[in-house]
Amino acid sequence: MIHTVLGPIADDELGFCLPHEHIWCDQALAPRAQLFGTLRNTNTQMRLDHFGHMLEELKAYHDAGGRSIVEVTCDGWGRDVETLARLSTESQVHVIATAGFYIEPCLPPIVADWSVEKLADHISWEIEKGVNGTQHRCGVLKSAIHRARVEGLELKGLKAVAIAQRRTGVAITSHTTGGRRQEVPGGNVGLQQLKILKSEGVSPERFIVGHVDERPDITVLSQLASEGCFIQFDLIGKEHWLLDQTRVDLLGELVRRGFVRHLLLSHDRNRHHEMRYGGGSGYCHILENFLSRLRQTGLSDNDIQLMTVANPARAFALS
Repeated sequence: MIHTVLGPIADDELGFCLPHEHIWCDQALAPRAQLFGTLRNTNTQMRLDHFGHMLEELKAYHDAGGRSIVEVTCDGWGRDVETLARLSTESQVHVIATAGFYIEPCLPPIVADWSVEKLADHISWEIEKGVNGTQHRCGVLKSAIHRARVEGLELKGLKAVAIAQRRTGVAITSHTTGGRRQEVPGGNVGLQQLKILKSEGVSPERFIVGHVDERPDITVLSQLASEGCFIQFDLIGKEHWLLDQTRVDLLGELVRRGFVRHLLLSHDRNRHHEMRYGGGSGYCHILENFLSRLRQTGLSDNDIQLMTVANPARAFALS
């Protein structure tokens, strides 16, 4: 069973799934915006907030063959489960909402004010009962870093997420990279997060290491996959970080190393200009462009079905 904003679905109903996207968000709402630093132009902040536009984006994705999206906006910068439910109903795309915590600038005040245990109670409720008095449940937990290590309030949030994961059985998805100027050993903090999660009793099989294709290190990715983690290439199409052809080559190598059952693919759409109405390819780039490049490099239809259908179903099913 998988929790969507419209209720539980069977694992095999998930279909083609994008496991790391945004549908409704506004980073201008961040409670600790001063931590973004003086270089952050508010015009470049993550924002998607036009119902009609987003409905058309979801319908285009559905028409292209997409069936599900994991919406990874957390409390603190515009998560709206009621709007997600309306969009899901009208587009016929399954939407999985997210509990847990994003980077420190976007953390709601409760993270500083409450104990780890109380935070765990709160996010567990969002999964087991519903968000903000609604019956719309979250189906995944999230943890993130803003700096080059797991520390401070973000460490506190991760420990609360670990407790909630053990209680609820849902997966943990992660934001693993800091700013452009920060050197993160191994390219991401996945190994740091995993060490903490394991010490808190979380199985590696319930951990999705996100943003691995910003600064990929094939040795680190292989180590994480060998532990049992999901390895998520979720910036596909964002070639200012890495060329898509390099992503294709890395995915091919990970498949050859025997890790195809650990791979997930997504775009992390979060700004107007990335969507079709803004001149981008929206949620359709992987379906319309990237998969053909994977086939050209020698990956089979079975490999692709695992990465886009079977693996997400296994990742987001309750354990």
